[in-house]
Amino acid sequence: MIRFTEKISGKKLGLFLLPLMLSAVFQQIYEPVSAAVAGRYLNEEAVAVIGACSGWSGVVESLFVHMTTGFSICINRQAGLKDSGKMRSVFQTAVKITLFLTFGSMLLALFTEPFMGLANIPEWMQPEARRYLVWLFLGGGFWGIQNLLACVIQGKGESTFPSIVMIASAVAQTAMSVVLLGMLGVGVEGVSLAVFISQGISSLLLFLYLCLRDWGRELICPLAGGTPGIWRDILESGTAKSMMGIMTNIGYIAVQRCVNLYSVDVIAGYTYAMSLMNLFMQPLCAYAIAANIMSAQNVGSGSPEMAFYYNRKMTVHSLYWCAGYVLLAPVWVPSLMRLLAGPGVSAGLLQAGNSWLYVAVASYPFLVVLMIGRNALQGMGYYKVLLLLGFLEMAARFFSAWVLVPLMGYTAVCLNTALVWGLPGLTVLWLYRKRMKEAWRDAYGEERVFGR
Repeated sequence: MIRFTEKISGKKLGLFLLPLMLSAVFQQIYEPVSAAVAGRYLNEEAVAVIGACSGWSGVVESLFVHMTTGFSICINRQAGLKDSGKMRSVFQTAVKITLFLTFGSMLLALFTEPFMGLANIPEWMQPEARRYLVWLFLGGGFWGIQNLLACVIQGKGESTFPSIVMIASAVAQTAMSVVLLGMLGVGVEGVSLAVFISQGISSLLLFLYLCLRDWGRELICPLAGGTPGIWRDILESGTAKSMMGIMTNIGYIAVQRCVNLYSVDVIAGYTYAMSLMNLFMQPLCAYAIAANIMSAQNVGSGSPEMAFYYNRKMTVHSLYWCAGYVLLAPVWVPSLMRLLAGPGVSAGLLQAGNSWLYVAVASYPFLVVLMIGRNALQGMGYYKVLLLLGFLEMAARFFSAWVLVPLMGYTAVCLNTALVWGLPGLTVLWLYRKRMKEAWRDAYGEERVFGR
C-alpha cells in the first residue's frame, strides 16, 4: 500500500500511475470503437444517434461518477487522518447515497421523452434514441458503484486490481458491442446495453476484492450509521463535484442542440472527434485522479508542502503529454478519424471531425490546469470552488451556442472547446495559488509565494 504523505521514488509513482492510465485508456477505447462498430454494422445515422444522446450520457456520468469521486475524497481524507472508525462511517454513508441514486436513475428510464426534447433530437432519430437512453439510465447506478469502489481501492495505493477489472470491462464492452450489433442485429441500444452488463459485473468483482482485504472488511463491517456531520461533509463533496459536472453538461447539451441541426455527416464527424478527444485525455485524467488522492491525504495529515509537491509534479508530467499530442496531431488526427469512419465516408464528415479535434488537442494544456487544479482544491476541502468552475464552463458553452454559433456557424463549435477549458482553467490556477498560500500559512505560520 502506497502512502502519499511522504515522497516516494519515481518507480513507485510510475507503478501507481501506469495502471490508472491503462485502465482509463481501455475504458475510453470503448467510446470510439462502439461508434466505429455502429457505423460499420448499422450506418452513419446510428453514430449520429450516439452523438445526439451524448449530452445525457455526460449528465449521467456527472451524477454518478463525479459524485462518487467526491465521496471518495472524504474517505481518502480519513485515510490521511488514520481514523478507521470514521472512515467506515463515511464509506457506508457513501454506499447508501449511491444505491438511492441508482434506484432514481432506473425510474428515469420510464420517462425518456422529455430528455429527447431537451436535447433537440430530431424526430427521425427518436425511436432508436429512446431505446439507447433506457439502457443508459438503467446502467447509471452501476457506473457509480464501480467508480466508488475503484476510487476507494486506489486511495489505498492499490491501483493494479481496479485497473485490471476496468480493462477487462472495456474489452468485454467492445466484444459485446460487436456481438450485439454485428451478429445478433440489435440496434444502437446495444452500445448502452453492453455498458450496463459489463459495469454490473465489474462492480461485483470490485466488491469481492474489497471483501478479501483486511482493510476492506473493516469498511464493510460492522455496520455504522453516519453522524449529521459525516452526511453533511460527504454530501457537500459529492454534490459539489456532481453539480459541477451537471452544469458543464447542461452547457454541452446547449452546444449539442446546435450540432443536431446540421447534417448527419457533421453530427457523425463531431461524434467521432469527441470520442477520440476523450480517449487521448485519459492519461491526463490519471494525473488528475492522482492529484486528488494526494491532496486529500496530505491535507488530512496537515502537510500542504507534500500536496504542493505532488500537484506540481502531476502538472509538469501532464504538460509533457500535451506537447507530444500537439506535435504529432497532423499525423494522428486525420489518420484516426479516417480509420474510425471507415472507407467511403464523405469529405464533409472528415472535415467536421478533423477541424474540431485539432482545436481540442491544442487546448489540452488548459484542460490539464483545470482538472488538476479543481481536483486538488476539492481534495483540500474547497467544495464550493467546483460550483464556480462548473458555472464558468456552462456559461462559456451557452455563450458559444447562443452568440458565437449564430455568427460563425460550425467554426464556433470548434473554438468552443478552447473557451470552455481556458476560462475556468485560468480561474482555477489563481484560486489554487491563493488557497495553497492559506494552507501553508495555517500549517507553518509563514507565507510562501507559489509559482516562482
